[in-house]
Order: sequence, then C-alpha cells, then structure tokens
Amino acid sequence: MKPNRTVRYKMWKQSLYKWDSWIQNRHRQKKHCDPWSKFIIKDCIGTTVVFNSGGMFLKDFMPDIHVIEFAQCPVNVAGMSTLANSTVNFGTKFDNLVMINPLSLKYNSSILDFLINPGICRAGNKPNLLNWLKEPGKIYLSFSDWHMYYDRLQFSVHDMVATQIKELKQYGISCEHLEITNVNSDVENGNIKLVLFVKTSYNRNN
Repeated sequence: MKPNRTVRYKMWKQSLYKWDSWIQNRHRQKKHCDPWSKFIIKDCIGTTVVFNSGGMFLKDFMPDIHVIEFAQCPVNVAGMSTLANSTVNFGTKFDNLVMINPLSLKYNSSILDFLINPGICRAGNKPNLLNWLKEPGKIYLSFSDWHMYYDRLQFSVHDMVATQIKELKQYGISCEHLEITNVNSDVENGNIKLVLFVKTSYNRNN
C-alpha cells in the first residue's frame, strides 16, 4: 500500500534540515534568521543556487535564488524545483552554491569527492556539483561531523577538516572561511561551516 501524503511528506522533509524553520517562519511576521544564514545572505553576490538543504528558508531573504531538491515535495509548494524537473539551465553557471547540512554528503569519501563525482545516494542521483559554478565561484557548505566518515579514535574533527581542506586546495579550491564548533552546537546547520573559493575546478566533464 502506498503511504498517504502526510507520511510521504514527513519522509521527504526528514533530511532537509532548514525545512522546519521555513515552515515556522511562514507564520511569523518578523522572520527568524540564524547567524550562519545571515552570513550567507550578506556574503553572496551574484546568482545563487541552494541544493539539498530545505532552501526555501533562504528564499524568504533572497527571493531571486534558485532552490533545488532531489525529489518533488508531496505537498504542492511553489518556488522550488527538483533535479528532474528544474527549469534552471545548468549550462548557465552560478556565482554561488549553497548547501546547508546536505545529507547526500555522507555517501561520499570526502568533500572533494562529493563536489566533483556524480553518484547515487539515498535521495537520488547526485550530479557533478562543481559544474554548476562559474570560475571563480563560491561554495557555502555547512555540515555535521556526524556525516563524515573518519577514524575518530586517531583524528580530531580539526584534523579531519584540515585534511579535507588540503585535498581541496590541490584542485584549485581554497577555504576562505572556517568555523568548527561542538557537534551539538548547531544541529540544524551543522557544526562545521566552510566558504570555499573555486578559482579553477577539476574534472568538470563528469
């Protein structure tokens, strides 16, 4: 038996960490905006796409952004699209790519692997995300270290992130901004916050 729409909706939004905050803001005259979202809103210049994040939250503050999720919301919500039915021309590159706690990250061996290699994850088929960006371009990526696989007995979170940044730098992606806090400090956005500057990208033809 096919699950009813309410069940499908709850399953759909489960991995989109900003979605519930967007729902809460719909009923507020004065919209709430957390510090990390404020940072992104203030820092983004040019065209912006938000992917796999519950990005409708940011659309309240940045109405011209493109919000793209893996799958269609079971409840009709205007203002966003999916990879399958997007009206966005991905041949037209964006200045900024925003991903807030994207659960699809956990299915990759590293941040670099996540950005450049297409692959299948629980939500669907993930494309080469770097192909969406202009050169130069910026990536605003935050995530929980729960979503990264590494030897926690041998390495600290700071060690793991330093290794990730070193690998990214080898492929023309530098880190402009870094925040690392306790894993429980920001469950919604993630305790690791990065702004990556893509000067020259690698493997764009995937």
